[in-house]
Amino acid sequence: MNLTEKTLGTRRVFEGRALVIDVVDIELPDGRRSIREIVRHRGAAVVLGQRPDGCYVLVRQYRKAIEQALLEVVAGGLEEGEDPDTAARREMEEESGYEVISLKKIGMIVPCPGYSEEHLHLYYARLSQEPRTQRLDSDENLEPVVMTAEALDAALDAGELIDGKSVAIWLMWRRMCAMEDGAQEVRAE
Repeated sequence: MNLTEKTLGTRRVFEGRALVIDVVDIELPDGRRSIREIVRHRGAAVVLGQRPDGCYVLVRQYRKAIEQALLEVVAGGLEEGEDPDTAARREMEEESGYEVISLKKIGMIVPCPGYSEEHLHLYYARLSQEPRTQRLDSDENLEPVVMTAEALDAALDAGELIDGKSVAIWLMWRRMCAMEDGAQEVRAE
């Protein structure tokens, strides 16, 4: 079945520093016409960082859109033309102060494809044990939070970890670890 929507025209209705919004006139495969409102975003790097002692480094920051301080993994928008790996390292070191020792790509998600083209590049990072000084952007206000895996699972279970990218990367990471543990058990047999 053909599900492709043909673009007939595009009008830019908003342009900000982090995103733009386009209204797109479309034609459905059966000839019906409609519109789509699309948020254009360069994408972001999302990083689940872990120190040598096994603890994970997250951040807590206030999110004006929902008027709430949220527990989140480190994340930040890609600069124009920036490689996601570079952005992941930069964001972790800026927001948390921890140096990235190694970086592993976990995957990619599209958090809101109904209205946004944003792609989130997900990473796991091995970090230094101790942080340096944070280098926050002039409009950032956040604090690093160090948690064990058990505390992160408890925060998820209690509804305290509700940020979508953080939930996604945590569950994907836990699944990857469980699969690796299962593979090691099979090899040992």
